[in-house]
Parts: sequence; C-alpha cells; structure tokens
Amino acid sequence: MSDLVVATFVLMAAYLVGAIPFGVLLGKIWRGIDIRRYGSGGTGATNVARTLGPRAGAAVLASDVTKGLLVTGIARYVIHADPWVIAAAGTVTVLGHMFPAYIGFKGGKGVATGFGALLIVSPIAAVIAMTGVAIAALTRYVSLGSIIGSAVSLGSLAVFSAFEIWGHDLWYLLFAIPVATMIIWSHHANIDRLAKGGEARLEGAPTPRRVRRTP
Repeated sequence: MSDLVVATFVLMAAYLVGAIPFGVLLGKIWRGIDIRRYGSGGTGATNVARTLGPRAGAAVLASDVTKGLLVTGIARYVIHADPWVIAAAGTVTVLGHMFPAYIGFKGGKGVATGFGALLIVSPIAAVIAMTGVAIAALTRYVSLGSIIGSAVSLGSLAVFSAFEIWGHDLWYLLFAIPVATMIIWSHHANIDRLAKGGEARLEGAPTPRRVRRTP
C-alpha cells in the first residue's frame, strides 16, 4: 500500500472520528434531549455541563479528548506515518469536530479534541496547555481558559516546530497554525462577551435553560 493511500485513509478516518458528536449523543442518552436546544446551543462539554451537570460534561470532555488522542496515536504509533500525516490527522480531527457532517456541520469549538491530538504531537506543549485549565478554574470562565491555553500551547508548538527543538518536526506547523486559528476563530463571540463583561461563568449546578433564538 502506497504512502499516499495510507495518508488518504488516515485523513478520511480522522474526519469521520472527529465528527462524532458525543455531546449530542450523550444528551439523547442521558436525558433524552437535544443539547443544541439548551444553554448556548453548543455541543461541547461546557454546554453539556451547564445543562446536564458536571458528570455529563466530564463524560463528553473525555470522549472529545479521546477522539484526538486516538486518531493521532494510531497514526504515530501504529501506522508509523510520516510527521506531516500525523500533524494533518490531528488538524482534520479538530476540523471534523467543529464541522461534523453527521449533524449539519455545526459542532464544537475544538479545544478538547485539539488537546487530545496535542498529547501525541507534543506532550510538552500539552503540559503548557494546562495553564488554560488553571485560568478556567480560577476565573470560572471556561472560554478564557480555552483561548489562553490554546494560544500559549499551540504558539509554543509553533516555535518548537519552526526551530525543530526537543524532537519537534517542522511539519508539526501543519497542526499548530491551523488549529490555533480555528479555535480562536470559534471563540470570537466569547471574546466579544468577555470584553463587554457578558460572558457566563461555569457554575457547579446544571442550568438547563433553552436556547434563546432571535427572530
């Protein structure tokens, strides 16, 4: 089997796995609801936690992290793919999570899935990403922690890759730059609310409020 065929297979699988909407599936199983009709309307762990509680949110978080971890892990340690395929697989998995064909191309913000892939691409950068967890815990603004953690960790990965230090390959820029761009772009509304003081904090108890839709 040629390298091109292997790469094509890996990237197709990356999208299909990344696109699995665990938040939507768990909402149906856990409470029989469509999570997209509640809270922020998002499919990620934060909205699930706000709507169904921390255990449900943790389950979605773990599932979304596993998507990125599984795809890039298989590419790197099972298939022994080239560095560019590993990086591209991580990026495509995040792309699938954000634009899932299964539910009309409207998915999550890619942070958890990106972190899962980052654990394989660069464990060092993944440790740096934990600064975002600390910020979210201190401020209770999950979006703020996600933005800062992603920017700092993926920015670090870009530097490590550009100078090929600590075993990082130049091809890892195929993951660092697109994923950072997509995650920050996906948070543009959160950034606006943070600037205006209108961003919601993550509370301990679930608040299953329906989505408010404008006419």
